[in-house]
Amino acid sequence: MQAEQRGYEVVVVGGGVVGMSVALELDAAGTDVLLVDRDRLGGASTSRNAGGVRHQFYQDANILAALETSARLRQLVAEDGPVDYRQVGYLLLYTDDAQRDRLAEGVVRQNALGVDTRMIAPDEIAEIAPDVDLDGVLGACFGPTDGYLDPILLAAALRNRVLRSGVRVLEGTAVHRIESDGDRATGVVTAVGTIPAGTVVNCAGAWAPTLARSYGGDLPIVPRRSQVFVMADVPPLSPTMPHTFDCGSRFYVRPHQRDVWSGAAFKPILDEAPPTPGMAAEWVEAEELARRVGRRVPALAGRPFTRAWAGVIEVTPDDNPVLGWTHLANVYSAAGFSGHGICIGMGLAPSIGAEIRGGEPAIPLGIFRPQRFSDGSPAKLEGLWLQARPSRYEQWLASGPAAPQAGVAR
Repeated sequence: MQAEQRGYEVVVVGGGVVGMSVALELDAAGTDVLLVDRDRLGGASTSRNAGGVRHQFYQDANILAALETSARLRQLVAEDGPVDYRQVGYLLLYTDDAQRDRLAEGVVRQNALGVDTRMIAPDEIAEIAPDVDLDGVLGACFGPTDGYLDPILLAAALRNRVLRSGVRVLEGTAVHRIESDGDRATGVVTAVGTIPAGTVVNCAGAWAPTLARSYGGDLPIVPRRSQVFVMADVPPLSPTMPHTFDCGSRFYVRPHQRDVWSGAAFKPILDEAPPTPGMAAEWVEAEELARRVGRRVPALAGRPFTRAWAGVIEVTPDDNPVLGWTHLANVYSAAGFSGHGICIGMGLAPSIGAEIRGGEPAIPLGIFRPQRFSDGSPAKLEGLWLQARPSRYEQWLASGPAAPQAGVAR
């Protein structure tokens, strides 16, 4: 629904998967809500990733959010059309004992909360993913209800749902700053004027720290470049091929129709979050990535990447989002999802919405509080692997000679 130039009970800044989901929750509860995005809803990070959907997290709140997300995705497919959501599993290959212990620790918590994950031996890996070469692989963690979707279709489906709802929408409208008076925000200053707001929700992703600084806030969020490379028209892989991570060589590979998508675990730090629509992929890592993909999946050996895209993920020191009220009494932060927005954003939205309305969240949000970084109690690291510093990224690129045919076609 198109916005009117007036005040709103709640203004949500940022129309990615988190912002759209939170706005829908608030609207369903009868809140007068405006959703503002400087681009098209879902046009930034939400639609520029690999679309992985998993339950394999390590903390209860994230696991519960992932379960709720998968339920809501199934509902979205039933009501708003396909998003190519395929629950073919996540296969996390480990090559040393430290990786095994990390994965096994997660399985204990996941199983306790009803998630079907298990540690498996190489013979079962061969049954599930016969295209995978098991050289150096000691075992894997497998989550059969995990999978992937098409992020562009997801963004479109959520946008359609928002536009059919009572949420007022301003697309293509930048929010320059949050205005405040004393300890409260009074509204947001946009490219089309100042909009009064009873509450402001900062869902601006990698751009959330810039918005926070406009009212004297500080969010420990760092923007990182995330890239997806595509091998087109590859030989048919097994229909049971899951979304596969190689924890030793630090990359993933997943089917997408007749193509294969892949990316490196290393996400280089950016000085600042650039405008996503103008963000081009950088091909420096493509040759080494192609070599690693071909070594792990021999059917893909020697094949070039033919296209790629880049996006931005917003990463916190512990890979967990920042959810909660800020030093301004009516500004709520919901950002820093660290590449997990599609996995847990829709599932956390009902609890975020409840807290904004003054209710009790269904999923406890205590581990996500902004204050955890200042009081010395950060949450347990949640990523599948440590985010790499630039020096380790360079080391990854230079870690081995590329196969003669494993190149890049643009």
